[in-house]
Amino acid sequence: MARVSTRLVIRRARLVRDPPANGATVVVVGDRIVRVALAGEPVAPEPGDWEIDADGRLVVPGGVDAHTHLGMGALLRFAGLPVRYPGSPRALRQGFRRPVEDRLAPADLEALATASALAALRAGTTTVFALERAMPGEELATLHAAERAVRAVGIRALLAHGASDLGGAHRGKDSARAAVEFAAPRAGDPLVRGMAGLDGLHATTRETLDALTEPTARFGIHASVCEDASDLERAWALEQKWPIQLLDDSGLLGSRTLVAHASTLATPEADAIRTADATIVVAMRAARYWGVDPVSVELACTSEAPLALGTDGLFADLAGEAVELAAHLRRRRSAPPPGAEFLEESVWPTGAVLASQLLGTRLGAVEPGAAADLVILDWRPGAVEPEGRGGNAAILWAGAPAAWVVVAGEVRLREGVPLGVDPVEVSARAVEAARRALAE
Repeated sequence: MARVSTRLVIRRARLVRDPPANGATVVVVGDRIVRVALAGEPVAPEPGDWEIDADGRLVVPGGVDAHTHLGMGALLRFAGLPVRYPGSPRALRQGFRRPVEDRLAPADLEALATASALAALRAGTTTVFALERAMPGEELATLHAAERAVRAVGIRALLAHGASDLGGAHRGKDSARAAVEFAAPRAGDPLVRGMAGLDGLHATTRETLDALTEPTARFGIHASVCEDASDLERAWALEQKWPIQLLDDSGLLGSRTLVAHASTLATPEADAIRTADATIVVAMRAARYWGVDPVSVELACTSEAPLALGTDGLFADLAGEAVELAAHLRRRRSAPPPGAEFLEESVWPTGAVLASQLLGTRLGAVEPGAAADLVILDWRPGAVEPEGRGGNAAILWAGAPAAWVVVAGEVRLREGVPLGVDPVEVSARAVEAARRALAE
């Protein structure tokens, strides 16, 4: 990693605005953007400046992945399971994830998570909400392992251990306890925070939901719910309630709640999400791959429930999720697609808004006073300038790798080369970890 002692000055930047701004200069001091000068506004050099020539490439805020699995996501990719595994998400959970997680040591999760974090960095993602699981009895060690991974790569992270009673009635309470032990000492950390976590309702008891109330109230919760119909079946069997209503009744729904997937979303649940100011995270590509229905975007829109984008750990580039969501909306037959502002002003910024709230710093903007989380994409538009902002612009640059990445004022990627980690070593360690995890 490289911290600039005085100023970081990015010149000849192309900013995604309406209209677009070419030839801009972005000045960073410490961990903040202090000035954005448009073409023609001079920015005099100062001794000690680190000058970066964007050379007409796009400079955008770092992406925020609102739902990923760093360890398991890397393992699925290394194992080739997204291509080879024939079963449903339920079969994957029972036939693959549970036995693998039961023997996945924290050290191996760290190696896998480092590979995922590096892939995210190279794709221009600078903040992740990650939900992790590993062998039983190692809940706190699992969170520490994920923390070492993201700190080594240099991205921001909000880390949670997915509570579930799968494998034992005590496991959910152990996870809730680990959430408090991990999150409390990091309550003021600018880069890594902790949250409560919930890995579905399919094997979760009322005791576990009760145990999650305290860490949720203090730190928020990252809940993966209703990836398929299993959680709906469980919630109705437990208390004859919709899954998100069950979360609400358990005190787990609030302004710092992420509900990932929610594929069985019903109107009462969408209303509860809106009332609590919680956030639904849609992972369109993962849902499409596994053959399950994504959350009803139409219902969420109608209820004005906040939506954010996540990769579910299967993919690295967040802009690809924007493309998939836009394609999904255009394929609708029952009604015309929402206006252009839906993706631009509603969905794309939501993850950054929530991360800003939880981390105590302003993310998702290239403006004075915002956090210096910046990406220079290796992408230059042709004769036609890109219009729009946020998610609409992301559709245009999807697939473009990051050339430079700055996180909290520190350069973490320089012309495609990561600083502070050896990508060859990271890959080798992850491959060995995957081999151990898949040995049986």
